[in-house]
Amino acid sequence: MTSTARFSRRTGLKAAGLSAVMALIVPLAAACGSTGAGETDPSAIGSTIEEIAANAKEEGQVRLIAYPETWANYAGHFAGFEEKYGVDVVVDSPDASSAEELQAVQNLKGQDTQPDVLDIGYSFTNTAINQGLIEPYKPTTFEDIPDNLKDPEGNWVGAYYGVITIGVNKDLVDNIPTTFEDLKKPEYAGKIALPGDPRQGASSIGTVFAASLANGGSLDDIQPGIDYFAELKELGNLTTVSDAASGMTTGEAAIIFDWNYNWLGRAEQLKADGVDFEYVTLEDGVFGNYYAQPVTAGSPQPNAARLWVDWLTSDEGAEQYALGGAIPARFTQLVEEGKLSDKALASLPDPEVVAKVELPTPEQGDAANKVIAAEWAKKVG
Repeated sequence: MTSTARFSRRTGLKAAGLSAVMALIVPLAAACGSTGAGETDPSAIGSTIEEIAANAKEEGQVRLIAYPETWANYAGHFAGFEEKYGVDVVVDSPDASSAEELQAVQNLKGQDTQPDVLDIGYSFTNTAINQGLIEPYKPTTFEDIPDNLKDPEGNWVGAYYGVITIGVNKDLVDNIPTTFEDLKKPEYAGKIALPGDPRQGASSIGTVFAASLANGGSLDDIQPGIDYFAELKELGNLTTVSDAASGMTTGEAAIIFDWNYNWLGRAEQLKADGVDFEYVTLEDGVFGNYYAQPVTAGSPQPNAARLWVDWLTSDEGAEQYALGGAIPARFTQLVEEGKLSDKALASLPDPEVVAKVELPTPEQGDAANKVIAAEWAKKVG
């Protein structure tokens, strides 16, 4: 694996400026005005998964962006994929935000360094389609993936999802909060942080959605979540961190929101760093969503790109996700068929929490993005 310049998946396009971010996040009115990344010659792609695998081995590598090793156990995915197929995994900007991923496809189209496959928040999928940045591919497990975790035309599949939780440095707080209401208490002054800017990253959008659900909002109404964080800032309880993991280690914040699988992936390192650490799901705001793995239009390694998506949605890929605390898209089927190990099942959120998760649609994500773009800066900053 190689890695280029590192950006946080949650901090975003600081150098590019707000106008570039808005161009990415707010869907275009019509796809005809977009500048796509080109199209793949169908004759270059194998007609069966066996042919795709053979062609991918000849291509030699799959090029990814925004796939951190500790995120949803991608380190395990990389090792398993390379061992099974003899195809190298190359990761550029492993911590890039979803907005940065789309910008990278725009900037690198037609070049050898163009990403083959993305890992973007659900609320960025329509933008990717409208901008002509991705092309359809239905993996061999497509029919087994629930309808709310795939585009019907195969433009993307959501291979996994997670739940918003809080990571807590127990050395810096006397009491672990259990609700969003608890976080308003004076004892948490200057100790609470989002994982980044909700105008740019899906984990931060998910955090605002969770706060909305805890304060009378819904998947169709994210405004109460924005208002909640505006109040938290006014109370003096909200701070910022450049990165969730380092923020926890250095004490920039004592309570930081992020996906459950991210905290699981960091737990060993945090323990090694001497952090007395725990992560919990707040009782009054259970929110989960998926990340989508679309093939980019005109990808340099079109067979390896498709093989990677097949791997992520396979039984083996599902096991790797579950070992990292991420709920595989085919979770219900795999449990019924006894295909997930006991260790993998033990790594997942409590079944009662999973049962509460209602996954938002891309359209609900589009609507939320527009409200955040209009309201976040003036209310939260």
